[in-house]
Amino acid sequence: MALAGDSILVTPGSGATVATHTVSSKEHQVVMFADQTGHIWGSKPLYYFRVPFQVHVGAANTKHLDLFNADAALIVRVVSVLHIPDAITAVTGQMFDWQLARTTAVGTGGTALTAWLPDLNQTALDADITCRAKPTGGATSSTILTMWQMNSEETDTNSRLVASLGGYEAIPEPLRPINGGQGLVLRQNQGLQALQVTAASAGNSGFIVGFTVE
Repeated sequence: MALAGDSILVTPGSGATVATHTVSSKEHQVVMFADQTGHIWGSKPLYYFRVPFQVHVGAANTKHLDLFNADAALIVRVVSVLHIPDAITAVTGQMFDWQLARTTAVGTGGTALTAWLPDLNQTALDADITCRAKPTGGATSSTILTMWQMNSEETDTNSRLVASLGGYEAIPEPLRPINGGQGLVLRQNQGLQALQVTAASAGNSGFIVGFTVE
Protein backbone atom coordinates (compact mmCIF):
# COMPACT_ATOMS: atom_id res chain seq x y z
CA MET A 1 0.00 0.00 0.00
CA ALA A 2 1.48 3.35 -1.01
CA LEU A 3 0.47 7.00 -0.74
CA ALA A 4 1.27 9.48 -3.48
CA GLY A 5 4.27 11.73 -2.86
CA ASP A 6 4.26 15.50 -2.42
CA SER A 7 3.27 17.69 -5.35
CA ILE A 8 6.19 19.36 -7.17
CA LEU A 9 6.80 22.33 -9.42
CA VAL A 10 8.10 21.28 -12.83
CA THR A 11 10.29 23.85 -14.62
CA PRO A 12 11.99 22.92 -17.92
CA GLY A 13 15.73 22.56 -17.36
CA SER A 14 15.53 22.67 -13.57
CA GLY A 15 13.57 21.44 -10.59
CA ALA A 16 12.54 17.85 -9.81
CA THR A 17 12.83 15.01 -12.29
CA VAL A 18 9.56 13.35 -13.35
CA ALA A 19 9.06 10.00 -15.05
CA THR A 20 8.63 10.03 -18.82
CA HIS A 21 8.09 7.60 -21.68
CA THR A 22 9.31 8.14 -25.23
CA VAL A 23 6.75 7.88 -28.04
CA SER A 24 7.67 8.92 -31.61
CA SER A 25 10.86 10.57 -30.36
CA LYS A 26 8.93 12.76 -27.90
CA GLU A 27 9.00 12.52 -24.13
CA HIS A 28 5.59 12.15 -22.47
CA GLN A 29 5.11 12.44 -18.74
CA VAL A 30 4.11 9.22 -16.98
CA VAL A 31 1.41 9.54 -14.33
CA MET A 32 0.07 7.20 -11.65
CA PHE A 33 -3.53 7.43 -10.48
CA ALA A 34 -4.56 7.68 -6.83
CA ASP A 35 -7.85 6.58 -5.30
CA GLN A 36 -10.18 8.67 -3.14
CA THR A 37 -8.07 7.95 -0.04
CA GLY A 38 -4.87 9.19 -1.70
CA HIS A 39 -3.31 5.74 -2.21
CA ILE A 40 -1.76 4.86 -5.54
CA TRP A 41 -4.27 2.91 -7.61
CA GLY A 42 -3.75 -0.83 -7.20
CA SER A 43 -1.32 -0.54 -4.27
CA LYS A 44 -3.75 -1.65 -1.54
CA PRO A 45 -3.62 -5.39 -0.87
CA LEU A 46 -6.94 -7.19 -1.30
CA TYR A 47 -8.33 -9.88 0.99
CA TYR A 48 -11.12 -12.35 0.30
CA PHE A 49 -13.38 -14.63 2.31
CA ARG A 50 -15.15 -17.48 0.51
CA VAL A 51 -18.40 -18.79 1.95
CA PRO A 52 -18.92 -22.28 0.47
CA PHE A 53 -22.35 -23.31 -0.80
CA GLN A 54 -24.63 -23.74 2.19
CA VAL A 55 -28.27 -24.76 2.36
CA HIS A 56 -31.01 -22.18 2.67
CA VAL A 57 -32.93 -22.22 5.95
CA GLY A 58 -36.67 -22.23 6.55
CA ALA A 59 -36.42 -19.26 8.90
CA ALA A 60 -36.75 -15.60 8.04
CA ASN A 61 -33.67 -13.36 8.17
CA THR A 62 -31.14 -16.18 8.29
CA LYS A 63 -27.58 -14.83 8.46
CA HIS A 64 -25.44 -16.47 5.79
CA LEU A 65 -22.26 -14.47 6.38
CA ASP A 66 -20.93 -11.99 8.92
CA LEU A 67 -17.86 -9.83 8.22
CA PHE A 68 -16.73 -7.79 11.23
CA ASN A 69 -13.98 -5.28 12.03
CA ALA A 70 -13.06 -5.21 15.72
CA ASP A 71 -9.74 -3.38 15.25
CA ALA A 72 -9.35 0.06 16.86
CA ALA A 73 -7.12 1.49 14.14
CA LEU A 74 -7.74 -0.36 10.87
CA ILE A 75 -10.42 0.56 8.33
CA VAL A 76 -12.01 -2.11 6.15
CA ARG A 77 -13.41 -1.14 2.74
CA VAL A 78 -15.66 -3.82 1.28
CA VAL A 79 -15.37 -3.60 -2.50
CA SER A 80 -17.21 -6.76 -3.56
CA VAL A 81 -19.87 -9.13 -2.22
CA LEU A 82 -20.67 -11.82 -4.78
CA HIS A 83 -23.75 -13.99 -4.23
CA ILE A 84 -23.40 -17.27 -6.13
CA PRO A 85 -26.51 -19.46 -6.51
CA ASP A 86 -26.01 -23.22 -6.67
CA ALA A 87 -26.97 -24.20 -10.22
CA ILE A 88 -26.05 -27.88 -9.83
CA THR A 89 -27.97 -29.33 -6.88
CA ALA A 90 -31.49 -30.36 -7.92
CA VAL A 91 -34.22 -28.66 -5.85
CA THR A 92 -37.76 -27.43 -6.29
CA GLY A 93 -36.68 -23.83 -6.19
CA GLN A 94 -38.38 -20.50 -5.61
CA MET A 95 -37.61 -16.79 -5.49
CA PHE A 96 -35.76 -15.53 -2.41
CA ASP A 97 -35.38 -12.03 -1.01
CA TRP A 98 -31.86 -11.13 0.17
CA GLN A 99 -30.45 -8.13 2.01
CA LEU A 100 -27.04 -6.65 2.75
CA ALA A 101 -27.05 -4.98 6.17
CA ARG A 102 -24.68 -3.38 8.64
CA THR A 103 -24.07 -5.02 12.02
CA THR A 104 -23.13 -3.63 15.42
CA ALA A 105 -21.79 -6.79 17.09
CA VAL A 106 -19.48 -9.58 15.98
CA GLY A 107 -21.05 -12.91 15.05
CA THR A 108 -20.51 -16.02 17.14
CA GLY A 109 -20.94 -19.71 16.42
CA GLY A 110 -21.34 -20.94 12.89
CA THR A 111 -18.15 -21.55 10.90
CA ALA A 112 -15.11 -19.27 11.22
CA LEU A 113 -13.57 -18.64 7.80
CA THR A 114 -9.96 -18.10 6.75
CA ALA A 115 -9.16 -15.30 4.33
CA TRP A 116 -7.32 -16.08 1.14
CA LEU A 117 -4.70 -13.70 -0.27
CA PRO A 118 -4.15 -12.83 -3.93
CA ASP A 119 -0.44 -12.40 -3.11
CA LEU A 120 0.92 -14.91 -0.62
CA ASN A 121 3.69 -12.44 0.29
CA GLN A 122 1.31 -9.68 1.35
CA THR A 123 0.67 -8.85 4.99
CA ALA A 124 -1.54 -11.42 6.73
CA LEU A 125 -5.04 -10.28 7.64
CA ASP A 126 -5.32 -8.77 11.12
CA ALA A 127 -6.89 -11.18 13.62
CA ASP A 128 -9.50 -8.57 14.62
CA ILE A 129 -11.06 -8.73 11.16
CA THR A 130 -13.19 -11.87 10.99
CA CYS A 131 -15.84 -13.57 8.90
CA ARG A 132 -18.28 -16.37 9.78
CA ALA A 133 -20.65 -18.47 7.76
CA LYS A 134 -24.11 -18.84 9.32
CA PRO A 135 -23.33 -17.29 12.71
CA THR A 136 -25.69 -18.56 15.39
CA GLY A 137 -25.28 -15.60 17.75
CA GLY A 138 -24.24 -11.96 17.78
CA ALA A 139 -24.10 -10.24 14.36
CA THR A 140 -26.76 -7.76 15.48
CA SER A 141 -28.44 -6.31 12.39
CA SER A 142 -28.51 -2.54 11.92
CA THR A 143 -29.10 -0.51 8.76
CA ILE A 144 -30.29 -2.37 5.65
CA LEU A 145 -28.06 -1.24 2.78
CA THR A 146 -29.37 -2.96 -0.31
CA MET A 147 -31.63 -5.81 -1.41
CA TRP A 148 -32.02 -8.19 -4.33
CA GLN A 149 -33.86 -11.34 -5.36
CA MET A 150 -32.54 -14.69 -6.58
CA ASN A 151 -34.27 -17.84 -7.79
CA SER A 152 -32.93 -21.02 -6.18
CA GLU A 153 -34.24 -23.28 -8.96
CA GLU A 154 -31.16 -24.83 -10.59
CA THR A 155 -32.86 -24.93 -14.01
CA ASP A 156 -33.80 -21.23 -13.94
CA THR A 157 -32.09 -19.55 -16.90
CA ASN A 158 -31.27 -16.32 -15.09
CA SER A 159 -29.86 -18.02 -12.01
CA ARG A 160 -27.74 -20.33 -14.16
CA LEU A 161 -26.38 -17.27 -15.97
CA VAL A 162 -25.54 -15.54 -12.68
CA ALA A 163 -23.79 -18.69 -11.42
CA SER A 164 -21.81 -19.14 -14.64
CA LEU A 165 -20.62 -15.51 -14.51
CA GLY A 166 -19.32 -15.94 -10.98
CA GLY A 167 -22.19 -14.42 -8.99
CA TYR A 168 -24.37 -11.37 -8.49
CA GLU A 169 -22.52 -8.26 -7.25
CA ALA A 170 -24.39 -6.92 -4.21
CA ILE A 171 -22.25 -3.80 -3.72
CA PRO A 172 -24.11 -0.86 -5.33
CA GLU A 173 -22.42 0.22 -8.54
CA PRO A 174 -21.61 3.83 -7.48
CA LEU A 175 -19.68 2.48 -4.47
CA ARG A 176 -17.42 0.20 -6.50
CA PRO A 177 -13.80 1.46 -6.75
CA ILE A 178 -13.74 0.87 -10.50
CA ASN A 179 -16.36 3.62 -10.70
CA GLY A 180 -14.51 5.90 -8.28
CA GLY A 181 -16.48 4.75 -5.24
CA GLN A 182 -15.06 4.18 -1.76
CA GLY A 183 -16.67 0.80 -1.10
CA LEU A 184 -18.60 0.06 2.09
CA VAL A 185 -16.51 1.34 5.00
CA LEU A 186 -16.31 -0.66 8.23
CA ARG A 187 -14.63 1.06 11.18
CA GLN A 188 -14.08 -0.37 14.65
CA ASN A 189 -17.02 -2.51 15.84
CA GLN A 190 -18.83 -2.31 12.53
CA GLY A 191 -19.77 -5.26 10.36
CA LEU A 192 -21.61 -6.43 7.29
CA GLN A 193 -23.93 -9.40 6.78
CA ALA A 194 -25.88 -11.11 4.02
CA LEU A 195 -29.40 -12.03 5.09
CA GLN A 196 -31.73 -14.61 3.57
CA VAL A 197 -35.02 -12.81 4.19
CA THR A 198 -37.37 -15.46 2.79
CA ALA A 199 -38.19 -18.35 5.11
CA ALA A 200 -37.64 -21.36 2.85
CA SER A 201 -35.12 -24.19 2.64
CA ALA A 202 -35.07 -24.78 -1.12
CA GLY A 203 -31.62 -24.31 -2.61
CA ASN A 204 -28.06 -23.35 -1.71
CA SER A 205 -25.97 -20.18 -1.90
CA GLY A 206 -22.31 -19.26 -1.65
CA PHE A 207 -20.59 -15.90 -1.29
CA ILE A 208 -17.21 -14.30 -1.98
CA VAL A 209 -16.39 -11.09 -0.08
CA GLY A 210 -13.50 -8.85 -1.19
CA PHE A 211 -12.09 -5.93 0.80
CA THR A 212 -9.06 -3.76 1.49
CA VAL A 213 -7.55 -2.80 4.85
CA GLU A 214 -5.85 0.49 5.65
